[in-house]
Amino acid sequence: MKLKRFLPRCLMALPIICAVACTEKITMDLPEGRKRPIVEGSITNEYKRHEVILSYSTELYSEGRDMISGAEVYVEGGGDTIWYYEQPDKPGHYLSDSVAGVKNRWYHLEVSVEENDLYSRPLHLYADTKMSNNAVGIDSVLLLPKIKMDENNIPLVDDSAAVCVCPYFQTISDPSIVYNVELYLNGAKFKNRPSKLFNLFPMQGYAGYYFNGPEMLHNNVEIPVGIMNKVYLNDGDVVKVKLYSISKDYMYFLVGQKLAIGSNPVMGAFPAMASNIFSNCDAIGWFNATSVIEGVGIYHEDIFGE
Repeated sequence: MKLKRFLPRCLMALPIICAVACTEKITMDLPEGRKRPIVEGSITNEYKRHEVILSYSTELYSEGRDMISGAEVYVEGGGDTIWYYEQPDKPGHYLSDSVAGVKNRWYHLEVSVEENDLYSRPLHLYADTKMSNNAVGIDSVLLLPKIKMDENNIPLVDDSAAVCVCPYFQTISDPSIVYNVELYLNGAKFKNRPSKLFNLFPMQGYAGYYFNGPEMLHNNVEIPVGIMNKVYLNDGDVVKVKLYSISKDYMYFLVGQKLAIGSNPVMGAFPAMASNIFSNCDAIGWFNATSVIEGVGIYHEDIFGE
């Protein structure tokens, strides 16, 4: 009986012993994927210069990315044509003039590349996407201490960790919307941990409610769309939240992009990544038309009490 109990324990310990014993660095010889054009672009309802980035996919251990220069890039929508121009100091990066897109409007992207690294013929890439709908705007943003519950279900203030960013606004009745959340601190994008992958906020279950309103909360605390570490904040700091309304399909693309490894955000090693790019050359990537709303709040240290 003792032997029967001892043998399974030895077998369970074997993988641990092997893992500890293996200290030699191993480089895996992965198969090379085929080179493919990549499109990363967008247009929003913000009045600004919008960008399309063109490059080629790279291998897992590549140090950089090969950009696609000399392309003709434009977007059509609502009878208008918006041209994107390559930046002299940033090859492969194409910017429009300042313009604002329109919610619920269809947009068509066209990209033509005469000389390329793949074929003797010109590359033709295109995408069709509808700008997502969104709420009218954010009424206010509260910055609240992170709340925990004790063993008696009484709320406790965690005054050492985090501040919850809680917007208040009337949502639209569309459960398919996902918000890609960006936080700004005193005008600069706030790069807090965890990564942007966790800034995706699905609205299923919240659509149609006044977000963080009485009918939504009942006995619950406010629902944050982002969390900021307290150590980065000082009394009087201005925190801005931007909610980009995106489709679930685009969400899957962002998730796949964040799971990629290497210097290029979309690589040949991930051919199953979501894409809305059509072409005559097996291109991948995403052209996104999204609407955004924003609001600001002021941080006060006294939210944590005396």
